[in-house]
Amino acid sequence: MKKYLAYTTLAVPLLFGGAAFAQNATMPPAAPPSVATTPPVAPTGAAEPSSTAPETAATLSPGDKAFVMKAAQGGVAEVQMAQLAEQKSSSDEVKKFAQQMIDDHTPNNEQLVKLATAKGLTPPTDPNAMQQKMLTRLQGLDGSRFDKAYVNVQVKAHTMMLKTMRMEARNGKDSELKSFADQTVPTVEHHLTMAQGLQKSGV
Repeated sequence: MKKYLAYTTLAVPLLFGGAAFAQNATMPPAAPPSVATTPPVAPTGAAEPSSTAPETAATLSPGDKAFVMKAAQGGVAEVQMAQLAEQKSSSDEVKKFAQQMIDDHTPNNEQLVKLATAKGLTPPTDPNAMQQKMLTRLQGLDGSRFDKAYVNVQVKAHTMMLKTMRMEARNGKDSELKSFADQTVPTVEHHLTMAQGLQKSGV
């Protein structure tokens, strides 16, 4: 009986050990763990690609910031001068031109403010010192004298604004501001042509 138990005790591990060995021998080797399914992890502190990071006031170039300033001030001055023209002009053509300035510059100004605000900039809401001086001068004129002065100012102002828009469209660093300037160029060109036509007509 003791011999039988001893034999059984030895046979059991040998039996299962042999079965395990046989199983291992017939099974194909396990495939190595795949490394292609795990995306690489960026090192701690790695910067995100600049193309995905929105521009902010801190990252905008000096040229882009200057453009926002000039475009905002010019747009506000255009609307205020046009509103003055509707009150003081004696010419239906000048009043029609003034209404066109209000209709075009008002939404354009709003779009620029929205763009700039999203980038952390606060655009000016008043004309610059030179534009304010011209507004004051126009306020002191009436009738045909006002019309002639207003039209002359419009030719000069749109010549300068067209230059500003074209420069930003060519050289701006911020893609959204570049696009805004590029889309605004045809409108400013049209305004300049209208103002030059009024100037030539001798209003």
